[in-house]
Amino acid sequence: MSQECTKECQNQAHNYLCGRCVSDLQAWIDKIPVLIVELSVTIAKLDNVRPAGGGGGGGHKPGSDAPINLDALQLQENLRSVGGYAAGYASDPQAAGMAWLIQDWVTKAERMVSGPDEPPVNHQANRERVKGIAPAMPTRQLVPWLRQNAKVVVTSMDIRNWARRGKLHAVEREPSPTYHPHEVLDAWYETRREQSRT
Repeated sequence: MSQECTKECQNQAHNYLCGRCVSDLQAWIDKIPVLIVELSVTIAKLDNVRPAGGGGGGGHKPGSDAPINLDALQLQENLRSVGGYAAGYASDPQAAGMAWLIQDWVTKAERMVSGPDEPPVNHQANRERVKGIAPAMPTRQLVPWLRQNAKVVVTSMDIRNWARRGKLHAVEREPSPTYHPHEVLDAWYETRREQSRT
């Protein structure tokens, strides 16, 4: 029996999530393994940390529990609890809420591993600058290039998803797809705008 997707996208669904929402959720879930590893580094950082025992004032005493970032640790445990396949959530009556929660955890984890907020970036100027200096390149070069030069964290999974959805088009397909960095930035900005409206 067909019904409307519980995420209120108004698509028809055979379960509680439509095919598009399952695909979107899978894209969020696919980010989790890398984030779990990156959160391990954040957990051990000594900025914004509390003693593992929850202790209060006073200096850190030799031999006592090492300080850790408990917020990052909790977020890592939350992400570990997420199943690997979005389709498994589609038949749960609480699927929409679970999808929202997973997206929230992933977004918070991405913010946490990227460190403290940096000064605002002029995205339009950034895009124009990148357009003028960067040739098309394969994903394996593009991801670190954008991180270093545009101060934007994009994963290879993001690029594949944007290409699949038509937000991004390969310049060349062989031997591996290449993309213009400024077009990847456009897809990244568009995705962020969409997420801010939800």
